[in-house]
Amino acid sequence: MANRSTLAVSKLDDFKEWLKQDGWELQEPKGEWEVLRAVKLGRKRPLIAYKRIDTDNGTELVHYTVEDRDMGVVWAFLKSKKGGNN
Repeated sequence: MANRSTLAVSKLDDFKEWLKQDGWELQEPKGEWEVLRAVKLGRKRPLIAYKRIDTDNGTELVHYTVEDRDMGVVWAFLKSKKGGNN
């Protein structure tokens, strides 16, 4: 499954910077749907964020899709920002 309502489009650049500080290596996204691809030593699969072709009601996209297996990383990022550890 995938989560489509947690990683805000407006937070992508902050998330990329946080990933780099946490030891992730950013890679070039593949295909037209990926907006982020990152790898980290010790993880079998890359963390990937996807954009959707459209939204349910045709409004502007506000969140990216992230696989459930990677949500712990997204939650850690959000927690670090909420705590003021910028």
